[in-house]
Amino acid sequence: MLCRQVPLPLPVWLLMSNNVSWRSRLDPRLLEILVCPICKGPLDYRKAQAELVCKPCRLAYPIKDDIPVMLEDEARSLPSDAPELA
Repeated sequence: MLCRQVPLPLPVWLLMSNNVSWRSRLDPRLLEILVCPICKGPLDYRKAQAELVCKPCRLAYPIKDDIPVMLEDEARSLPSDAPELA
């Protein structure tokens, strides 16, 4: 006998979320273990800019499709007087 997989309906809270993406935030457990690949220091999560900021290195690592891109070549350099470093 073969089993058919029936797709489950979307949860009601997801359908009523006013177009807010259910994937619009990173897992807090992931944020706890991620560090700057250069200095191994902590990163600040900037949700509005979709990036992780390393203050000592003055770099902002992008988050693309909810995946942090932790490559120095992909990071954006921040000026020393940038508000992101405050």
